[in-house]
Amino acid sequence: MRWKMICFILFMQSIYVHGTGGGILPGGRISAMGSAAVATTGIWSVATNQAGIAWSQGWQAGLYAENRFLVKELCYEAVALTWSGRPGAFGIVVSYSGFQLFNEITAGITYARKFGRRFSVGVQLYYNRIQLGEEYGSKSLVSGKIGLMYKPDDSWTLGVQVCNPVPVKISDYPEERLPVLFRLGIGYNISGKVLVLLEGEKDLEHKPVIRTGLEIKLASMVWGRLGVISDPFMVTGGIGLMLGKIRIDIATRYHMVLGFSPSLSVVYSINK
Repeated sequence: MRWKMICFILFMQSIYVHGTGGGILPGGRISAMGSAAVATTGIWSVATNQAGIAWSQGWQAGLYAENRFLVKELCYEAVALTWSGRPGAFGIVVSYSGFQLFNEITAGITYARKFGRRFSVGVQLYYNRIQLGEEYGSKSLVSGKIGLMYKPDDSWTLGVQVCNPVPVKISDYPEERLPVLFRLGIGYNISGKVLVLLEGEKDLEHKPVIRTGLEIKLASMVWGRLGVISDPFMVTGGIGLMLGKIRIDIATRYHMVLGFSPSLSVVYSINK
């Protein structure tokens, strides 16, 4: 049973590593839109495109939780904090997934800055630790991410993210390194009521992953969302609610074999 559980967890992790590009992307809003996040802004850009936090103002704090395939051993939690001001924007994000026999912790610190009215750059240094039971020990590493964002006008957004720009060695025998991962996406905002997202992701070994997302403003403080992920194929959906300074985003993903992965995020904002 022990080995079955370990193999199961590793299998599930491999699905998300290859299917979402190095891990889950936190945030209920983007989860509902097929994780097409590289051309979006907000607190969860601290993980999805570091340049995106430069477009926020003041303080933001967020919590995210996802129950992958309704299996408690695959639960994922993340917490983030960002601040944006004259010197630029700063952010931290910490995430945890797994259980006692297998778990993963990631922590990153981010700095982003706008250059003019249309362009921003963000960089992140992150620490990752994987624990595989008491007998097999743990593995830790440090790597980075770079994000770029360009807004030619008030409707279009172009986002680029490079994860692990310098390959970090994972093991010597066999020699393995963290893959260099590229994300490129565009967003089109129609009159502030409809947002359409299209994103592609590619590393040097696997075929591209395509993500699409749609957000529609249903009422003054209510949004509906849909999305599709190409590999592994999943459909997503959810709603967003704004309650004063608190935003609540509820989402779920559906895999045809493995089932549902519901998620929830709560963000509290203190703007200038």
